[in-house]
Amino acid sequence: MKTVVLVTGASKGIGAANVDRWIRDGAFVIALSRIKKTLELSVKKYPKGKVFPIVCDVSSPASVEESCRIIKTKFKRVDVIINNAGTGYFEPIEKTSLEHWQTTINTILTGTFLMTKAMLPLLKKSKKAHIFNICSTASKKGFINCGSYAAAKFGQLGFTEVLREELRPMRIKVTAIIPGAVNTPFWEKQASGFDLSKMLHAGNVADAIAYAYTQSNNNLVEEIVLKPACGDL
Repeated sequence: MKTVVLVTGASKGIGAANVDRWIRDGAFVIALSRIKKTLELSVKKYPKGKVFPIVCDVSSPASVEESCRIIKTKFKRVDVIINNAGTGYFEPIEKTSLEHWQTTINTILTGTFLMTKAMLPLLKKSKKAHIFNICSTASKKGFINCGSYAAAKFGQLGFTEVLREELRPMRIKVTAIIPGAVNTPFWEKQASGFDLSKMLHAGNVADAIAYAYTQSNNNLVEEIVLKPACGDL
């Protein structure tokens, strides 16, 4: 029986790397992304029947509700959810607009909440259910010019820890993936000055998730912290 995996923010970066890794491992992937054109291009390379793409804005309750309605009509269960969708702005708190603040919080934190809650009925039907939330080293440490992003990521990690405890009796595992800087398109709009060549690869994150999922039922990897070999950039 194929593992059924749902990935948000699936069209590029860490999300796309996870789609690729799980397909190579023989899973069926439900790929969610906000932009239809980007999503269609990203899944075009896979054989028919390997990926089920859905346009979904995880920050929108209505969009999540409609996406999950479609999923529930086509799938009897979901085994893995990878809450990866995110965004962010590098700017001082003093110059952070309410729009940037709300967009970041709604995408990262509220999106994780909405998708997880909506998919719990299908996760409960799996014999090996696992939720992976893509957090960040900014979930544990404040970095300059990352006010809205750190607030969202700190909240996401706290949500993950509570979720883990609540779902233990249901035998649903919850893991926080905490990477440092990853070389993804996220950096294209940032004037960070970071050396992309020193960053983690998106595939490193996908490999860590695959490793955690292969653990025996009585073993839970609660957190995985990944950093570039050079340390914080």
